[in-house]
Amino acid sequence: MAAAVYLLLGLGGALVMIPLWRGVLMLAGHRQRNYLRQEIPQSMGAVFPLIFFVAAVWAQQAGLLTAAVVWRVLLTAGGLGLVGLVDDLWGDSRAKGFRGHLKYLLKEGQITTGLLKAVLGYLISAAAVCGLPGFKLLLWGRAALVALSANLLNLVDLRPGRALKVFFVLAFLSVCLVPGETAVLLLFPFLLAALVYLPQDLAAQGMLGDAGANVLGGVLGLNLVLNAPALWQLLYFTVLVLIHLLTEKISLSRLIAENNFLSLLDQLGRTESKK
Repeated sequence: MAAAVYLLLGLGGALVMIPLWRGVLMLAGHRQRNYLRQEIPQSMGAVFPLIFFVAAVWAQQAGLLTAAVVWRVLLTAGGLGLVGLVDDLWGDSRAKGFRGHLKYLLKEGQITTGLLKAVLGYLISAAAVCGLPGFKLLLWGRAALVALSANLLNLVDLRPGRALKVFFVLAFLSVCLVPGETAVLLLFPFLLAALVYLPQDLAAQGMLGDAGANVLGGVLGLNLVLNAPALWQLLYFTVLVLIHLLTEKISLSRLIAENNFLSLLDQLGRTESKK
């Protein structure tokens, strides 16, 4: 019964808050041109941490999630979401990729918003995993896993629905590989929020934004850090590093477009108008 209430709170929160947040963004004029040059609301995913918070208050009171798990998730989702929102609002595109940001710093002596986001994201991730058992180097590695996982969804969030599809796939794998109750309950409010928002994203009626991609990717990483065996954490970390190295040299959008299977998955469900 307690778990059912938790899920209903997550679903109800998503159904109420996502349309309200969209209205706030429209009134505030927080819009951005997408790849079709259409102006649509940006940072729609910034409301996801609040949806989790509403459900998590009940989950903690009902004993479904411990206070420690709740605050680690809130720190990750809230902190990374806020950093992403700041980048959505005031970010620039002077440099791409980690190498580009570092190159800009060394050559121009200026700190890009992308580099600032990466540093702050890592520090927030480190704070979220602080206090977990393990030696110091392992904790820094776990923080890197959470931060890279957050950035992974930023890397793929270039077309309608793409980041959410990656999130659903990784969440499904996470639930299958780490089937513990805490691992499943931790993810469910974010899964429900993503499902409620998915039709808007597929129709290019709103942008998830760095604020949303950071949240979903970061929570995936934190879930593995808290609940998965060390071997699965190491495997995921290795995949994250390889993908980030790959994207320094190759465009993911181009790679997807040139692969028939990946292109089919990418187009699946998309209903955006190209007028």
